[in-house]
Amino acid sequence: MFTLILPTYNEKENLKEFLPKLEVLFNSKNTLYEIIIVDDDSPDHTWQWAQEYSLKNSRIRVIRRITEKGLSSAVVTGMASSKGNTIGVMDADMQHDESILPKMIDLLKENDLVIGSRRTFDGSYGEMNWYRRILSYGATILAKLILPINTNDPMSGFFVLRRNIFEDSKDRINPRGYKILLELLAINPKMKIAEVGYSFRRREYGETKLSGSVMQQYIIALIDLRLGRILSWTFIKYGVTGCLGVFINLFGQFIFNQYFSNTHQRNIKENMLLPSTAVAFGFELSVISNFFLNNFWTFKDRSKKDFKNGLTALLKFNSISLIGFIIQYSCWFFLLQVFLEYFPIFFSEFSTYIANLIGILIATVTNYKLNNSYTWSEK
Repeated sequence: MFTLILPTYNEKENLKEFLPKLEVLFNSKNTLYEIIIVDDDSPDHTWQWAQEYSLKNSRIRVIRRITEKGLSSAVVTGMASSKGNTIGVMDADMQHDESILPKMIDLLKENDLVIGSRRTFDGSYGEMNWYRRILSYGATILAKLILPINTNDPMSGFFVLRRNIFEDSKDRINPRGYKILLELLAINPKMKIAEVGYSFRRREYGETKLSGSVMQQYIIALIDLRLGRILSWTFIKYGVTGCLGVFINLFGQFIFNQYFSNTHQRNIKENMLLPSTAVAFGFELSVISNFFLNNFWTFKDRSKKDFKNGLTALLKFNSISLIGFIIQYSCWFFLLQVFLEYFPIFFSEFSTYIANLIGILIATVTNYKLNNSYTWSEK
């Protein structure tokens, strides 16, 4: 059986023309099929119209998603619900040429995945706007530079694959944004791939889903796919936040030293604990700023937005940061003594900042692990 997945959002008018075309096509080729429409609770009630239409054809199923959003996650939802040993994905806006589906399915006998491509000798961008062509070209170049992929059109949303490819990949797929084919290509670099050319059509109804946020998600996705096996994108964002926190931490230390502890420079060698108050002040200032950045950016999907949960999370974050501070302070204290004992000729006020910076960096990894599993737990 062949399963075709159509992710939709405000595509009711397109489906009215597209579903009958698909039925005629599959029946003419004697293809055993099912069509799964995965709709993200469209305001135009695409899901409702599709459900009514499915009463006429039991091979059409509708999944209406209320809380989840996004093309990639919709495709994964459809694949998980599919019954076919081969699975296809295409847009519901009729910009993809459904007439090449039989050829694509046939090529799966010798390949793992077949792409409907606009970048082959018999394919073209057709009536696509010039600026979208530029974006597509640029995105393709970026993908090929960053990822080990061997296909002409990794940005295509039109492809078919063997079910085993999905089953082998499902636990590694990060269903975010508009990058599902790119995800499959990156996860399975040894797949045997074929491409079938087609001419991209103009959208008749509705509006394109391409936006600035989609492009931003794409760039994030490339970084995630390239580094995700080494560093998660969440950790990268946590690290960026931490870097900003470093400057805030050191700035707080500097301000306190300048305005609240003017005697520390001449007494630092006699009283090692004197600068520690400034370090503590810088630490707490960075904790508060880092919490808000992490809550509304790093862990945005798990953010604590209401006052009660936000306050609880802040207290957790502060408590975990104290562990990091102990590590930071211990490193600072130890390294400062090393400077005094073994490198007295190089000792200066700047030495305390260097020692503090090293302590901050060492504490970062521990803090991330605890905050990821405790403060912003996915449970």
